[in-house]
Amino acid sequence: MVTTVNCPRSDTSLIAASDAVAVSPYATAWIKLLPAGTFSCRDGRGPFHAGDSAALQLVLSQTKTLLAATEMMVDYDHQSIFGAVEGVGGTAKAAGWIKGFEVRDDGIYGQVQWTETASAAIRAREYRYISPLFTIEKTTGKVMALRNVALVNMPALDLEAIAARFSHSNIQDIPMEQIALALGLAGTASEAEILAAIAATQQSHTAIAAAAGLEPTASSDDIAAAIKVATETSTPDPARYVPIDQVTAMQADLKALREEHDSDKAGQLVAAAIEAGKLSPALKDWGMELCLTDPAKFATFTASAPTLTGPQLGSAKKDSGDPALDDSDLQIAAQMGLSADAMIASKKELG
Repeated sequence: MVTTVNCPRSDTSLIAASDAVAVSPYATAWIKLLPAGTFSCRDGRGPFHAGDSAALQLVLSQTKTLLAATEMMVDYDHQSIFGAVEGVGGTAKAAGWIKGFEVRDDGIYGQVQWTETASAAIRAREYRYISPLFTIEKTTGKVMALRNVALVNMPALDLEAIAARFSHSNIQDIPMEQIALALGLAGTASEAEILAAIAATQQSHTAIAAAAGLEPTASSDDIAAAIKVATETSTPDPARYVPIDQVTAMQADLKALREEHDSDKAGQLVAAAIEAGKLSPALKDWGMELCLTDPAKFATFTASAPTLTGPQLGSAKKDSGDPALDDSDLQIAAQMGLSADAMIASKKELG
């Protein structure tokens, strides 16, 4: 959608503004890109509301989201907007590039690195003022994001920031839906949700930068490079880290020792149960399995099982026929969870 603007009338309109302070004639300098608070153009446009430091931080967060991996361009007289028209042609050479941003009490500042040509023009006073291009919300005049910066000589605001004079704009608006999608939100996300996502992204960026030992304004590339260097050059502390193969071997040894200990202990418990007449010798293997898999259940069984008599333990001679099960045999079979046939088989083996 193409919008022609004299004063803001669209959801997101682009306004050019320039700082009244002359540009520093050095190759690299910090310059104010956007004033804090409320300001208006001398030609009647405005008022525009940039807000306090917290609001400016949100503006900067959305600016960085729109820039993505690119640096903000400083051009001449907004030629990248008004001169280089798609389908028409024109040039838009860079006068410099913004290398970093900083929110201060009186506005948003940028660290600009000038080209040799721009530095010479500034020293010769051929250009004197800075003019950022920013987006606003049409109904409130709230500043949303910075788009780019220009060297200009024609101010149209007589406040702390002086706007470059213009009467038309053929700049295409950026729908809020596209901004929401770029932040990983649904296209129907509200302004509050978008601002919250931008703030969260900025907080994460600041935290990661701090962890990497860098300033909050460090670029993503600088943070990635710092983390890579730290990872490649760091040596693990042998007092805190052990090779994984040694850990695996140690775990296997501990498992074997534990199994051996459990088996010895189970054997002792089963032998004691047989000796006390709480378990039939024919059920030794069953007792071992139960003791290894569920020691508590084995202890409960041996504590509640009746003491077997001499004949039940096999001390009395049995005939060759099928032994009958008396009441005591049936009680033992029930406690051990054995069927009558299994109990008869056990008695035969004992006989």
